[in-house]
Amino acid sequence: MGIKPLKCTIVSGAPVKDYEFLKNNIDLKSFIIAADSGYVTCRNAGIPVNLIIGDFDSSPKPKADCEIIALPAEKDDTDTFSCIKEAIKRGFDEIAIFCAAGSRLDHTYSNIICLDYCNRSNINAYIVNENNKAFISSKNITLKKDNYKFFSVFAFSDCVEGLTIKGAKYEIENKTVYSYQSFGQSNEFLNDEVKISLKNGTILLFLSND
Repeated sequence: MGIKPLKCTIVSGAPVKDYEFLKNNIDLKSFIIAADSGYVTCRNAGIPVNLIIGDFDSSPKPKADCEIIALPAEKDDTDTFSCIKEAIKRGFDEIAIFCAAGSRLDHTYSNIICLDYCNRSNINAYIVNENNKAFISSKNITLKKDNYKFFSVFAFSDCVEGLTIKGAKYEIENKTVYSYQSFGQSNEFLNDEVKISLKNGTILLFLSND
């Protein structure tokens, strides 16, 4: 038997539209870290928090019965990135990130960049919201359909060589893809799984249900 991955959940600071989604999808058995105002989200959703990390510029420093790491307001890393680094430091090898895709596109992209940091650290990390799941990979991967109908594959590195997609409506074989191309948008599952392989580079993947 293999060693079970140590899972961490990070709740970031993007506005929440559906608290029931969080209640039903956050793994309460995981180690839960709130990024700054993410603590308010967790409190409102009735989700227990193990650790709070933030500079508390978007919400007051909470009086909570858990560990708190206060960061300086002027710093290089975002609160979410600081949470990710702390999770990796503590030995977690799976990180689910909620409330990380909001109305601020710069914040959303910053959080996507964090996924590349996780990929480079050999950590299974992904961003989840009501309609989407996003992750970055430099390895062959099998996508599970689950509740998703569509998936999109983009070159995150400048160039991805030998990209092959099997089990999808639109299949490709040993294709070279560049970061400025968008041909990988809105592919569809034929069955329950899609297999994606690549010889070199890094891909950004999205699963979508709307």
